[in-house]
Amino acid sequence: MHNRKLTVAMLMALATPSVYAAGFALIEQSASGQGLSYAGAAANAEDASVMWFNPAGLTEVAGNEAILAGHLIVPKSEFSNEGSYTTYSGSISGNDDNGATNGFVPNLYWKGKYSGYDLGLGINVPFGQKIKYEDNWVGRYHAIETNLKTININPSIAKKINDQLSFGFGLNAQYVDILLSSKIDNTLAGNPAAGDGDAEVTADSWAYGYNLGLFYQPTSSTDLGVSYRSSVTHFAKGKVDYTNVTNAGALTTLVDADAKATVSLPANLSFSVNQGVSDKLQILADATWTQWSDYKELVVNFDSAQPDTNTRQDFKDSWRLSLGGIYQLSDALKLRAGVAFDQTPVSNPENRSPRTPDVDRKWFSVGLGYKLSNSLNVDVAYSHLAEDKAKVDYTTNDAQYLVGEYSNAVDIFSAQIVWKY
Repeated sequence: MHNRKLTVAMLMALATPSVYAAGFALIEQSASGQGLSYAGAAANAEDASVMWFNPAGLTEVAGNEAILAGHLIVPKSEFSNEGSYTTYSGSISGNDDNGATNGFVPNLYWKGKYSGYDLGLGINVPFGQKIKYEDNWVGRYHAIETNLKTININPSIAKKINDQLSFGFGLNAQYVDILLSSKIDNTLAGNPAAGDGDAEVTADSWAYGYNLGLFYQPTSSTDLGVSYRSSVTHFAKGKVDYTNVTNAGALTTLVDADAKATVSLPANLSFSVNQGVSDKLQILADATWTQWSDYKELVVNFDSAQPDTNTRQDFKDSWRLSLGGIYQLSDALKLRAGVAFDQTPVSNPENRSPRTPDVDRKWFSVGLGYKLSNSLNVDVAYSHLAEDKAKVDYTTNDAQYLVGEYSNAVDIFSAQIVWKY
């Protein structure tokens, strides 16, 4: 067990994820796709990264291939206080804050062939969140640090059913490691002179799921893709630790204890088209539905008398719509561009947690692919995500209320190398 956790920790050390698709999902799984805002991702078999979006697309990738990709995510998430308060002591003192942290997300893909089947292996970071606020910010009783790390190991197999239709299937082994910290107000124990205490929950788990897809070519210039990725339910176990918490009054039950939580990470369903317009131009489009309603809340149960904690997020299902194009400028160089609308699963300001201060996003992306040789390609991309202002009126205990507004934006820089052998 110790060796297994050490191996996983070494893999996860490569990733410092910041969430930049809707909710806390990470769509940053391909640098070639990034340049298109992931338009047509389930029908775009430019390289082996298609296996993440549609395993059936492996049948359209010739020969053997390996890809190493990385994405640098540079976010802004500035909170402005507009009257945060407690029901027991009035307004909360504290600063505004920008809890966003830069993140790096790696991807690794391999594609091969055996006995008439196309095989693939992807290692990804499908979900992630890293937000860390200052200890004296106004929302400290709701969140200081949120650090969600995942790693997903996804072997896939695909087969052509006939000249036009392919089917693909994959299995997923997913590891989750989470840290949640916040401040505790010792005023609730009748001891304001003690200042704030600290609470920290840590937990991890393995869970399993599947993905499948169809890749259909009704004409020589039209590719259609549909894919489904199942939900993955984690039964995470860990512990809660308290520091400098006065064990009296309303805080009497807060003691170090074992902790556990059950959470379903959402399923999604994608529909994609890749239409050739000329020998040089392709137009791509995609609609992806994510079943965020499976994630209503994150409840942490404790092996003690203290009450459960509940994030009360009440997510709703969401859609992501994208449109992009690829232009083959020369034999060696192709240009990409794309736009997307990414709908937030956060239902209203009352459910907008400082751990996931999510809001609708508009994507604007550009990228290029360059053929270095017959065996090596390189892809680079840049995306800017513009976001609306996000109102917050949030409480988890009906006693401490965070009231204000987030101003968010994101820049993403992506690159990958593709080795054909």
